[in-house]
Amino acid sequence: MKNRSDGSSFRAGTWGVILGAAAGFAVGLLLAPEEGTKIRRKIAYQLDHLSEQIADLIEKSLSPEEVGDARKDGQALVNEAQEKAERIRDDIDSLLGEIRESQDAS
Repeated sequence: MKNRSDGSSFRAGTWGVILGAAAGFAVGLLLAPEEGTKIRRKIAYQLDHLSEQIADLIEKSLSPEEVGDARKDGQALVNEAQEKAERIRDDIDSLLGEIRESQDAS
């Protein structure tokens, strides 16, 4: 049985939250009765808010005096989460475009 460090458990939990939020957004998009532009604005706001919350959470978990590997790992995690949030936002925009095109074709 593997021994997990607190850092790897924290990272796994953070990725679980990010992926769960992305899945929730995708399901919400498929079931949402609103216009695409309104949905895109809401999603963009929520993703920005989520990435800020994750960054704040990571900053709070690392003490300001600790400038070692933990801070570097935390910053790398924040950067990666922001990149993934941007990719998710782009995927959602393309999905909304496809939905709009299919609705226009009907």
